Amino acid sequence: MHGGPICGILAWTIENSLQRGDLVCSRLTVEILSGVPVGELQTSGRVVKNGKQTAVVEGSIEFNGQIVARASSQWLCPPEQIKLKPDEVPPIPLERADPGAHPEMNYPRPGFNADAVDFRVIEGSTEEPGPGLIWARLDHRLVGGELPSMFQQVATLSDLGAAVGWENSDDDQPFINTDVTLQLLRPPQDEWILFESETRRVTNNLACCTTTLMDQVGLVGWVLQSQIVAPVGIQF
Repeated sequence: MHGGPICGILAWTIENSLQRGDLVCSRLTVEILSGVPVGELQTSGRVVKNGKQTAVVEGSIEFNGQIVARASSQWLCPPEQIKLKPDEVPPIPLERADPGAHPEMNYPRPGFNADAVDFRVIEGSTEEPGPGLIWARLDHRLVGGELPSMFQQVATLSDLGAAVGWENSDDDQPFINTDVTLQLLRPPQDEWILFESETRRVTNNLACCTTTLMDQVGLVGWVLQSQIVAPVGIQF
């Protein structure tokens, strides 16, 4: 399973476990412990701290009794007197990208990148290496019969930083990310999120993809993704 739904369902689990509308998530860290199959999964959440102005909540996904992904989150009181600069945000292009049409990318169909997300490209591409600047919007509901919250939407999209700003190793081997850390300064105001992503490394086998997130009125936060060269045999 793509990392996007994994991050999203953990965000859904955590938010439903906390059940408070007076706090906002400032950080969500997801660790992908193994491949998560497309199948019946079990989720669980636990409130570690539930204070007046802060909370800590954990969540996990299990398959056949084994934890395959887990997350921790920090929740704080809502931000006040938000200062934004909407004139610095580029507009959303009218043309929708079609990742599944690229002749050299063998996306699983249906799949997350090709079918579940609406991409609008300003610079770069999810199919070509290098830094990218791309608007994204979740195009399907995370959980059937429910409208996802803004937090759930940005969490589900957060794993896409590695697709927007991906690079290969010196010997052209792909990187995969083992975690996703989403840091939010404030909740997004709408469903469109701008990804400004690039991969940085000083060795041939390890890297980190860094992403700045914006919505249509300004800065939202950042994403960090630890990366390692993919084991031989993993298909993309």
